[in-house]
Amino acid sequence: MKTSFYFVVWILIYPFLGLFNNSFIDNNSFIIAFAIVWALTWLLNSMMPEILNYERISQIAPILEDVYTGNVSSFRKRLSRQAAVDSVTSIYFILSTVLIAYTKFKVGGGVDDWIAMAVFLFFTVGAIMRSINLVKAKTRLHENPTPEQCMEIANNTYQMDYASYYEERNAASSYDAMLEPKPKYFKAFRIFSIVTAVIATLLGLLFIVSAIGLIIYDGIFGTKAMAGMIFLYGSLAAYFGIKDTLSCINKRAQE
Repeated sequence: MKTSFYFVVWILIYPFLGLFNNSFIDNNSFIIAFAIVWALTWLLNSMMPEILNYERISQIAPILEDVYTGNVSSFRKRLSRQAAVDSVTSIYFILSTVLIAYTKFKVGGGVDDWIAMAVFLFFTVGAIMRSINLVKAKTRLHENPTPEQCMEIANNTYQMDYASYYEERNAASSYDAMLEPKPKYFKAFRIFSIVTAVIATLLGLLFIVSAIGLIIYDGIFGTKAMAGMIFLYGSLAAYFGIKDTLSCINKRAQE
């Protein structure tokens, strides 16, 4: 599923949990929300493996096709975009982790806050490592802009299997023929992805506006710290919403 889908799910979980009006749920909302998202991911992977696998292939194939055709310029543009996205993501996780920790020590909190901080720290380290690897790969490609360097980055940085792609690509009459046939209901899945991406964008913008309002009109530190987290989350939701919307629309235009 697209990143924006999980932002929508995560945003909608908290109002749903609030309907129960239960102190245990309120005090452990992050843990419960995280468990729900994990369970939903497992369920979706079990229910529609062919669609999700084809979606992953359709994302990987253009990168490996650039390697296959020796299109260094296109590969470099993709790599630069991905490095920028992962750098922004890592900065978001760093700021979020710092805000959670600062709020925790300043205004207090329960076990749920410690777990939230630990989870964010885990994702922060992963995001930083990914962005560093991509920036290093971008530097290597800048110094040595060759198809061989693109293949090395695809194999070692992106962790893709170019050898298998090469064999399948040679066996197919064309790039489009290699990707056919699409799984049943894949077009419906693509439309659903566009809808959720648009919703993520709108919800993200709503969060941004709400956070700005809290920062301007509320003088309580705890509220301002929470507003900062809301602003960061809303910014990332809007960013990935716009990114996924454009990605889905471009793919539909190419089909």
